[in-house]
Amino acid sequence: MANYYHENVKLENQIPAMIASLDGSFIENYFPYDVFIPSHWHRSLEISLLENAEVVLQIGEKEYVIDNDFTCVNSGVVHSLRAQTIRENPHCLIVLISYDFMKQYYPDIDHTSFDLSLKKDHSDLKNLYHRLEELYLNQDKYTYLDITACLFEIFALLLREYKVEKQYRRTKSSKNQEQIKEILTYLHEHYQEPLSLSDMADSFYMSKEYFSRQFHHYVGKTFRDYLSSYRLYKAYDDIINSDMSIQDIARLHGFLNVKSFIKLFSETYHFTPLQYRKKMSRN
Repeated sequence: MANYYHENVKLENQIPAMIASLDGSFIENYFPYDVFIPSHWHRSLEISLLENAEVVLQIGEKEYVIDNDFTCVNSGVVHSLRAQTIRENPHCLIVLISYDFMKQYYPDIDHTSFDLSLKKDHSDLKNLYHRLEELYLNQDKYTYLDITACLFEIFALLLREYKVEKQYRRTKSSKNQEQIKEILTYLHEHYQEPLSLSDMADSFYMSKEYFSRQFHHYVGKTFRDYLSSYRLYKAYDDIINSDMSIQDIARLHGFLNVKSFIKLFSETYHFTPLQYRKKMSRN
């Protein structure tokens, strides 16, 4: 899943959604402990079913603990995720429904958001998701029609049971959200470079205090903590999928010294980078 700062959702096989079924081994390898998935957004509606696992969904300064249930992220909303608890036989079905698909069949989608907390019982939605996954994992040349039909049912259920009208106007808050997206895009493209709070604030014509306050409000982390977490997130792949030295990985991903990299990695994964590489290679 590249380009998390603005995820480019690729549709496949004429299906108006991106679908991913994650089994236990994948989840345990890529979401161990308190792993952080950086802030990102997309035009698609993201509703994922999580089973035998618990995550914290961060939207701005608000945290939502999702345990054995659905996560719901509306179009254009900046959000991040971290794993909280992974139990035996975890499973996740990720579904990102195409904005263009929703817009075509429900033109008022820009004035609409979805709130799953409107109902405590999500069994109808869960049944549709289980059917969708069964179709997705057992496709023939015509199954894309069945999958699309199932997505229509899901979308119709969301509109009937979970729709919330929103006023669509250009407020100060919405302008700030757009600016935060620009800031995150810049940060993700330049994270390997020395980035200071002062330089970032100057680049976006803000005072340090205002920049810091706005960043924390919309991202849920301080600028320094987020930058460190993002650098670690990008370095993770090189730890488990390359034979680069730890010093080279730290330097490549913007850490000023290898000690700070090892310390942050150990605090997050409970192993040093070399210990973790050996553990993953055995698995």
